[in-house]
Amino acid sequence: MKVEGIKKEFQRLMENSKYYYLLIIAFVSSCVVLKPKTIQNQTPQKTAQLYSNTISTSDLKVYLKKLSSDEFEGRETTTKGQKRAASYIKDHFIKYNISSPTTLENTYFQQFPVQVLDLSSVDLSINGTKLKFLEEFYSLGLPVNCSYLRKQIVLQVFSLTQKPQEENFKGKVVLLLNDTNKHEKPVSWRKKINYFSSKGALAVILQKPNYKNTDLRIKDQIIKPYMKIHGNQKSKAHIPFFIVDDQSLLSVLKDGDNTTSFSTQTNKTKYSENVLGFIPGKTDELIVISAHYDHLGYDNGQICNGADDDGSGTSSLMSIAKSFKLAFDEGFVPQRGILFLAFSGEEKGLFGSRYYTENPIFPLSKTVVDLNIDMVGRKDTLHDNNNYIYLIGSDRISKELHSISEEVNNENIFFNLDYTYNKKDDPNRFYERSDHYNFAKNNIPVIFYFGGMHEDYHKPTDDFEKIDFTKLAKVTKYVFLTAWELAYRKERIK
Repeated sequence: MKVEGIKKEFQRLMENSKYYYLLIIAFVSSCVVLKPKTIQNQTPQKTAQLYSNTISTSDLKVYLKKLSSDEFEGRETTTKGQKRAASYIKDHFIKYNISSPTTLENTYFQQFPVQVLDLSSVDLSINGTKLKFLEEFYSLGLPVNCSYLRKQIVLQVFSLTQKPQEENFKGKVVLLLNDTNKHEKPVSWRKKINYFSSKGALAVILQKPNYKNTDLRIKDQIIKPYMKIHGNQKSKAHIPFFIVDDQSLLSVLKDGDNTTSFSTQTNKTKYSENVLGFIPGKTDELIVISAHYDHLGYDNGQICNGADDDGSGTSSLMSIAKSFKLAFDEGFVPQRGILFLAFSGEEKGLFGSRYYTENPIFPLSKTVVDLNIDMVGRKDTLHDNNNYIYLIGSDRISKELHSISEEVNNENIFFNLDYTYNKKDDPNRFYERSDHYNFAKNNIPVIFYFGGMHEDYHKPTDDFEKIDFTKLAKVTKYVFLTAWELAYRKERIK
C-alpha cells in the first residue's frame, strides 16, 4: 500500500470506531511500509556506499572554514593557533563520541617536545651601544644559551697563512678583522669559532664589509624561529658567532679598550600535539587514517591559513571519522581498529608522524596501513580538469593494497588515478615529503592522496574560497571506501 493510501485508510477507520481493531493493524502496516530497507540487509559493498554518502560538502565546508580561519593564525607548530586547532579537532571527536586511545587517558593528545631556535632574540651591545638585529648584525648556527656583561674585545686577524697573535683568549671576545690576503681561500666560520673556543674565547664577532647588500638569503631565513624535533640535533651548540656591519663597528669602537655585552638565550624546548581518535575493532590490528593540521603561521605579517595544505586533508579526516563512528554505533564493528591521526609538525620536518612511529600508541607490528591525506582540495597546474587524484606509495610495499585501491575507484569513484609522482626517480620526491613516509620507513603499507602543486602553495593566498568542495568530498569518499575495505575485511592485506 502506498503512503497516500495508508493515510486515507487511516482517516476512514478513525471515523468508524467499530473498526478500531483494523485501525491498529493499519497503523502497524504503515510503519512497516514506511520504514526503509534496513542497512543490515545490504551487501558489504552497498553498506560501505551508504555510509560514504553521509560524507557531505556542507560538513567539509564547516570544518575547513574553521580550520583555515584567522582565529588559528596559520596553525604553526607550538603556537597558540596550532593548539587552538588541536582543541577544535579534539572537540569534534568528543562531539561524535569517538574515543581517545586508552593509553592517552582521555586527553586525545600525544604531546611531543620541539627544540625552537629563535635567533631574533639575540642581543649584542658594544661599548654600551645596542646594535639592531638584522639591520646591523645577525647570529649564525646553534649558539649556547648564555649572557655576559662588559667583556673585553680582542682584535684579531685569522686566515690560513696568518695565525692569531695571541694564544690565550680565556674570558674574552674575539673581533675578527678582514683577512689581509684577498686571494686566499676564506676560512669557514665554523673553523674560526672552533679554534677560538678551544683557546677559551666566549664569542666571536666578524666584521662584515658591505653588510647591507650581502647574505640577503641568510637574513631572510633567520627572521623566523627554526625548529628541530627534540633530540634530533645533528650539530652541537657552540660559542656565539656574530656578523656585524663594519660601518656600525666603526661608529662604536674606540681607541683603547673596548667591551661587549651579549645574550643568546635562543634555544627553548616547546611542545606540540598530535590529536588521536579511535574506533576499536574485533582484533588488535588497526588501520591509520592521517592528515597534518599544522601550517606555516605568518609570512611577512600575513597569515598563511593553509586551506589546502592541509586544512583540506584534516577536514576530510574529520568527516571520515564521523561516518565510521555512525556505522560503528549502528552495529558495524570493524575487524580491526581505526585510528584517526591528526599530526602537527609536518611542515617542520614530519615531526608528529616521526614522534608517533618512534613512540607508537599501538604496536607498529599490528598497524596494517596508513592512508594519508595531504592537499586534496585544489586542481594543480598540470591537469585540464579536476577529476583526478595523485596516488603515491600504494604499490611500494603492498601490491594488494594497490589492487584494492584501484578496485574501489573503478567501482565507486571514477577518478583518473595519476601515478606520476609515485615513480622512484621522480625529482620532487613527494613519497618522502608527507607523514605517510614515517610509516613506510617501518615497512607499513601506505597511500598518499595528493592533489598536486598550485600557485598558492605555501603562500598567504592558500584560502578557503579557492577550495573545490566537490573534489574534496569525492576524495574523502574514496579514502573512506578504501579504509572500509581494509578495516572490515577478514584477512589482513599482504
